[in-house]
Amino acid sequence: MADGRIVTVFAAKGGCGKTTVATNLATVLHDRGARRVCLLDLDLEFGDAASLLGLRSERSMVDALPVADQLTPEIVAGLMTNYLPGFDCLLAPTRPGDDRLIPASLVSRLLAVLPLSYDFVVVDTPSRFGPHVLAALDVADHQILVTTPERPALRNLRVTLDMLDLLPYDRTARSIVINRSDASSALPPGLLDELLRSPIAGHLPTWDGVPASINRGEPLTSAQPDHAVSQAIRQLAAAVLPSDGRCSRDPPPG
Repeated sequence: MADGRIVTVFAAKGGCGKTTVATNLATVLHDRGARRVCLLDLDLEFGDAASLLGLRSERSMVDALPVADQLTPEIVAGLMTNYLPGFDCLLAPTRPGDDRLIPASLVSRLLAVLPLSYDFVVVDTPSRFGPHVLAALDVADHQILVTTPERPALRNLRVTLDMLDLLPYDRTARSIVINRSDASSALPPGLLDELLRSPIAGHLPTWDGVPASINRGEPLTSAQPDHAVSQAIRQLAAAVLPSDGRCSRDPPPG
């Protein structure tokens, strides 16, 4: 039986900072080695988690195809690209056309095995619905929906929420995050409530330090843990932790 928790990060519109949220969230959950974390880059066509972490893509999900029917934690370990001790990444394909080789059934099998080895599996998805994304949402212990404070992005999120509400997902295991949210966005009062009709878990301020952190291949939460964005990501991480604050592999209190 799986022990780890799956957190699926989705944005209905590209350019919302979804991958940056996912990589920084995985870094915070890893907590300098306190927990074992896997970041799964499910953006099979344009995944760039490797770039954000400064990794070389020598292995990817394509390497799971020959062993798709016999996946075990030991086999999956051989597919990983290590970022830090206890922090591994299963990267997206890099060759054009390889994304079409990966069936949604492989995603489901991977997400059944990965929680056996990791306390958290953070899934970074593409900005479109499809069988691969639904496979990751179906098994998620927590869904994080990222948007920005512009009308088109908010309307896309409203459509996403309507779609998710038609599926048998737990609404309480869902967090909405407004990225690049500050006074300069100048949204009319009440527009967020009118468009979303759902509670908002967090507002991330403008990421003034992110471009430099991306170019260094170092998440902002690691480079500048006291940054306002880093603090907001830590608050978001608290929402996906079990209610007792412990991860699945923590020993019980003595």
